[in-house]
Amino acid sequence: MAMYTFHLFREGGAGTMLDALDLPDDGAGFARAGELLAEHMSCDRVEVWQGDRQVVARYRHQPIIRPMDAPAQVSQ
Repeated sequence: MAMYTFHLFREGGAGTMLDALDLPDDGAGFARAGELLAEHMSCDRVEVWQGDRQVVARYRHQPIIRPMDAPAQVSQ
């Protein structure tokens, strides 16, 4: 088990809460981040850390991901 720290943020970047848990792996940290987003509707993002290593930043509304060399398409 390892200690994972969860930092919850509102839209705009204001920190709202801090939580820490012993969890078996990074996957459990990702799952807990989703649970925290569901429990705290005012939060926009959860950052998961294990010591100095950032495991993941999980967002309520996932960003659009595209290949770096793909042109952005704008609907008109």
